[in-house]
Amino acid sequence: MGVLLVHGFTASPTELRPLGDHLHQAGFSIQGVRLAGHGTHLDDLARTTRHGWYESVLSGYRELAEHCEQIVAIGLSMGGVLCCQLASERPLAGLCLLAPSFEVRSRFLFLAPWLRVLIRKIAKSPATLQYYEQHGLFSYPAMPVAALGELYRLIGEVRPRLPHITTPCRTYMGMRDSTVEPDSGFAIYNQIGSEKKGLILLHNSNHILSTEPDADLLFSSIRRFVEHRAIGRKKGHSPKAVPQST
Repeated sequence: MGVLLVHGFTASPTELRPLGDHLHQAGFSIQGVRLAGHGTHLDDLARTTRHGWYESVLSGYRELAEHCEQIVAIGLSMGGVLCCQLASERPLAGLCLLAPSFEVRSRFLFLAPWLRVLIRKIAKSPATLQYYEQHGLFSYPAMPVAALGELYRLIGEVRPRLPHITTPCRTYMGMRDSTVEPDSGFAIYNQIGSEKKGLILLHNSNHILSTEPDADLLFSSIRRFVEHRAIGRKKGHSPKAVPQST
């Protein structure tokens, strides 16, 4: 079984490295995607599009598929949106969405496609930058408005695909999330087309679930989900639906 990890907007594979290490120790093959325009220089992100981000996901998927018959895709924030796009187009054994950014807590996001000519970038708060440093995360100190516009378009294009996704899915939401609306997890659970789906609420977590206080609970839950998908595939049948919340 292979696991594809997709990080979030302005971030890098460091976001999901702890989860990748945990799953690798459990015996799974791991492919961490670095999305186009990320992990280099802020200007690179300003020049990329949602199509480039998705092509990065496809590239990682193809590389992992060369070595693994079955793949589980795991995406954090925007990475969750991109994994939904992947699930709507490619066969997956499972899908894990970590605080997927379908409902961003920002009144500015929908204006981004039109404001890019007026505002080049939006700086992140000192508290956010300090969080990155404390947790060893590489993420840009600002958000290019042009890239925010691409994120807005990506969400609009992928959301209508949710009812057509039949991949077994588990969604995780941090109840203290200050970036994505926590209650949006219920909407995703209701909209996604899979009959085998679950919603897990992490009560002590903010947005980057892999580095939050509930990380151990998150990692063990995801590991069980991946193991369950691997066993179910080997036996040729589907496992029972997971609980809706915990």
